[in-house]
Amino acid sequence: MDKLNDQKSEIFQKTLEEQGLFIRNRLANIKNRYLNDTMGCCGEKEGIASHLNNGPAQNLILTFFSCKQYKTDICVLCDGIKGQGGIRQIQRAHCNLYSRYDLLALALDDLYIDSTTPIKSGDILKKFIQKHDICPIYMLCNLCHNKYDNKKN
Repeated sequence: MDKLNDQKSEIFQKTLEEQGLFIRNRLANIKNRYLNDTMGCCGEKEGIASHLNNGPAQNLILTFFSCKQYKTDICVLCDGIKGQGGIRQIQRAHCNLYSRYDLLALALDDLYIDSTTPIKSGDILKKFIQKHDICPIYMLCNLCHNKYDNKKN
């Protein structure tokens, strides 16, 4: 389990490398209402991040990473196979080093000018997706995912 959060581990580096390529290619081709949203967000960074975290960012992650690269029958951690040994499904597991809110805050750090200058929500969300170049999304079986998520508490 520890290697999933070890930035020097092979699984961490390999997943990030593949994910970075995927993100660049997908951003170049995807048409998504969240990424194309021109509504301007104003206010303090924390308020903007909280607002986007409670819906748009979560929905964007679900749609952005819903494709064949993020569908498999084998767990990258235990090599378990869906349908065997109590494995019901293979799930996307967000790295425990950064929360969705953390990545939104990092995206805002790059774009924020002041509390009265609007930032297009689509621009924030594009930067948020790009910030996943530091935070792997692993394909784990339900058993490993549960252990991984419970370890961070």
